[in-house]
Amino acid sequence: MMQIRSITNGVLVGALAAFTASAATAENNLQIEEIVVTAQKREQSIQDVPVSVTAITAETISSFGLQSTGDIARLSSSLTVTESNNKTNSAFSIRGIGTNLFGIGIEQGVAVIVDDVSKVQQGQGLANMVDIERIEVLRGPQSTLFGQASSAGVISITTKGPSDEFEGSVELTATDENYYKVMASVSGPISDNAGFRLTAHSSDLDGWVDNLATGVDDFNSEESKGFSGKLYWEINDNVDLQLKAYVTEEESQCCARVLGGFEPGAALFGAIPQSVFAAGVNATDDNTTVRYDTLPNSDNDSQGVSARLSVDIGDFQLISITAYDEWDYTNSEDVDLSELDVLAIFTGGAVNGNFYSDSVRELEFFSQELRLLSPTYDNYDYLLGFYYSDTDVDRSFFRILPVAPANFDAFASNENYAVFGQLNWRPSEKTTVSVGLRYVDEEMSTVVTDFAVATPITIDADDDDNAVTGKISIQRFLNDNSMVFASYTRGHKAQAYDITAGFSQSNADNPIKPETADAFEIGIKSTLWDQRMQLNVTAFQTTYDDFQVQTAITTGPTIVFRKANVGELETKGLEIESLTLLSERFSLIFNAAYIDAVVNDYGGAQCYRYQTEAQGCIAGFQTVDGGDLPNSPEWKYTIALEYQQGLVNLPFDLYANVLYVWQDEISFGLSQAPFLKEDSYGIANLRFGIVDKEDRYELTAFVNNAFDESYRSELIDFGVLFGNTTALVHITPRNAERYAGLTAKYKF
Repeated sequence: MMQIRSITNGVLVGALAAFTASAATAENNLQIEEIVVTAQKREQSIQDVPVSVTAITAETISSFGLQSTGDIARLSSSLTVTESNNKTNSAFSIRGIGTNLFGIGIEQGVAVIVDDVSKVQQGQGLANMVDIERIEVLRGPQSTLFGQASSAGVISITTKGPSDEFEGSVELTATDENYYKVMASVSGPISDNAGFRLTAHSSDLDGWVDNLATGVDDFNSEESKGFSGKLYWEINDNVDLQLKAYVTEEESQCCARVLGGFEPGAALFGAIPQSVFAAGVNATDDNTTVRYDTLPNSDNDSQGVSARLSVDIGDFQLISITAYDEWDYTNSEDVDLSELDVLAIFTGGAVNGNFYSDSVRELEFFSQELRLLSPTYDNYDYLLGFYYSDTDVDRSFFRILPVAPANFDAFASNENYAVFGQLNWRPSEKTTVSVGLRYVDEEMSTVVTDFAVATPITIDADDDDNAVTGKISIQRFLNDNSMVFASYTRGHKAQAYDITAGFSQSNADNPIKPETADAFEIGIKSTLWDQRMQLNVTAFQTTYDDFQVQTAITTGPTIVFRKANVGELETKGLEIESLTLLSERFSLIFNAAYIDAVVNDYGGAQCYRYQTEAQGCIAGFQTVDGGDLPNSPEWKYTIALEYQQGLVNLPFDLYANVLYVWQDEISFGLSQAPFLKEDSYGIANLRFGIVDKEDRYELTAFVNNAFDESYRSELIDFGVLFGNTTALVHITPRNAERYAGLTAKYKF
């Protein structure tokens, strides 16, 4: 019978239920299962890897009801998610560092990789989690082994593969907010040397932002469906092949920027009072009501195929990963934040309609990676690799004339060539020194046609960028249960073009400079209390030079976003991850991060509204040295407690858990505006379930955000629309309101 390669070991935050087989009979035999990750492109115990990494298993995803990749931040304290008005403006951050700008010519700061294939555009990585085997969050620059778009870290997702035996599952979820989701999978052998896995899912969420406009639906609804398949073939004893294909379709009316507060006298376009343009809307911090005549709309479609070929050449292993992806993303939104006939107001009735924008993105991505893994010799092993990718993105953008016109088509292309390697040398039984290097060459080009001028103009540009990145680390095993490590890493993020409305020859001739990172880490990983507790602690300090950011510039009745480089910023702090099996029935997770992420050198930030010269505003710009980075809480921690109880006289056992996540105050934007901040808050999720003795049937009741703690994931000053007064709009994410539901699961 075939032996399909898979990792089934528990992982750090996935081990709440990961008791060894003897745990059910004797408390003194409780042990945390081995934790296996691929942070260094090899299967290794997490306690043996000199890398700061959080790992999450399928069991944990199910146990805590994680639904999307954004939910990963609940269990990784150094990870935050900025949820914006659409997915292309949303982003992950690790240790306060992420993608602080958007555009088709921009690399991400946090790489999202699914089954060894990069999701190269911001927005691709924010998706429903379906049929996940494990997730690894690698903190700090990972450019050496993971390449492009990983200057802040990596989120690596592995989906489940074919199984040795025939099996399947069906899972249904429903909530009191009219959310429904069904997911089904089936897997098993085709023959002695081949197997398959098929997965399908569908979900539907009603809009939960109330719209008072007549004849227009509520906002933030979402429908999603998808299908994926994997085929495994063990060609012979030395060669195996895994093929994957997937397709997903998502349609949403999301996400509404809602009015969150005005200063007295604020009027739309300086003339229309709030009682007219926002009648019935209570513009407060926790507002979830709008009066808009046009729904925001997003269509998010993706499909792709990949092939993973593994060949054993003697004691060496050669791995080839070939992938092709397509991604289409269309979104439109109401820009005037009202139900009024705005064009009639501006044109004296000559033109009717509202103020809106449309954007269409179409991406094609091809990648090829080769890795040669040496055997583990007595005192060394190594890895050599080659990587190539080709990314083509088309984007069209239109904002209705004659108000703040914008109308352009853009094309961006990027070819990436890289060679990389890592040597692990063991000068003694307890010491390992690792050295890794990567050379990358990127060729980029763009063509932009601006139709918003009297005579359309086309501007093209092309350039190349190359860099050497690397890492050196040393680790020392103090004993069988403790390891200390220290490392230095050089990270890199390629130069980019500011491809947006008003793209000029100056933009073409002066791309945004590359971003570099110098990171230092020191840490300890330990297993304590007779294998019942794991405690990992890491201290870090990273300096970024020419960090790529986006600044907001007011032009007429709109806000235009421009890209620039920050001279220097720094993030430093301390991370703690712990798991304890308190008893046969109780398990505890405590994860915490202290992060001090600040700007060291940037004099080009736009002033915030009403900032005076005495407060540092000179000719519309300010120096923000010492200022906080956006969406970077100084403190964040997670506490998770799970209880399990076997019931002797009943056909099922029960379990319950509570997951509490607290984070400190954060700011939005680099301007350091005192009114663009979100207070600290904590979210508690509760779950209670029963599962039959054979682990076939499971029923779970849950309450998310049990104490109905409201918070905002984005906050912007839109005062330019309101007579240049302070007017705040915000995004309230789904999890900022309490909701309850049931999940039923059947395995066969």
